[in-house]
Amino acid sequence: MKKKIKEITSVFSQDNPKIKKQIDKVKEKGHQRMTILVIPHGYDSSFHFQISHFTILFFLGLTLGLLSLAIFGIVRSNNTQSQINQLSKIYGTYFDTYITHATQLEEMKEEYSKLNENMLELFTLIDGNDDELLKIPAEDWIETSAIESLQKEEKEDKQLDVGRKYLSEIYELRQLKHRMDNYQRLVEANFQFLYQRSDILSRSPLFNPMYSYNLTSPFGMRKSPTTGYWEYHDGLDMANATGTPIYASAPGRVVRVTYSNVGYGHHIIIQHDFGFSTLYGHCSRIFVRSGQEVKAGEQIAEVGATGNVTGPHLHYEIFISEEGKTDPEQYMQAGVY
Repeated sequence: MKKKIKEITSVFSQDNPKIKKQIDKVKEKGHQRMTILVIPHGYDSSFHFQISHFTILFFLGLTLGLLSLAIFGIVRSNNTQSQINQLSKIYGTYFDTYITHATQLEEMKEEYSKLNENMLELFTLIDGNDDELLKIPAEDWIETSAIESLQKEEKEDKQLDVGRKYLSEIYELRQLKHRMDNYQRLVEANFQFLYQRSDILSRSPLFNPMYSYNLTSPFGMRKSPTTGYWEYHDGLDMANATGTPIYASAPGRVVRVTYSNVGYGHHIIIQHDFGFSTLYGHCSRIFVRSGQEVKAGEQIAEVGATGNVTGPHLHYEIFISEEGKTDPEQYMQAGVY
């Protein structure tokens, strides 16, 4: 076997006189030159140049290669356009709708990414620490899960040819759906927080009991306007004309409607949620009764000068069951109405 291979190699080897003679002939013909004479019109002198056969063959091959590539590109472009036209004829307006929806899907993915970033930032701002929320899966897991579910559906889809797949947009839409499903807990956590805070604020005494007033005496130590001695003032004195409307600063139940000659005169106490109670003193007229439920902003009385006073005003107090009386101005300046 080795001897035969050696014989064949020796036959086609360049050391073989016959092979070497043929190669020399080809080289000789290839290096032969052709003279090309160019005779221009008019009185310009003619000129000529020489070119070898090898050079002619090179440029001829290069021209044929470029021409083949151009023909291939044109044919492929025509085939692509033909397929597009065929799909457009088959699906009609549905094809245009598909293109539109594909664009809208990209926009929707971008908008959802921005929304998700905002939701995560909001969750951080509210000091979210829900352990279940931290179990939201990674993006890679969501993408893999979506692809696996679609591949399973493809195998069970009898209308889909063997080996065929759904459109790529369907995969992207399924991934987006998986993301939305898995991040639903984030939305719910933020909503729950905001709902609870909104509910707490709406039931706290943050509504001003009067729309306009002149604050004549703040909460804390003051010199008594009647005795001249220093005393602790446990509310706000909000002066206005007799008959000015007084409103409930939060929803609640009226627990006392009474009169005191030496104290608050005609006054009301309303009990609210979260341990809050409010007192409205020195009223001229009262429009509620004990045990009545009132809403925030509902008129309950009018400003007067009953009890121990030097002029018409509302004495307003806020007290908490566990902490006692507190400065009402801090709640009135919360800016929630």
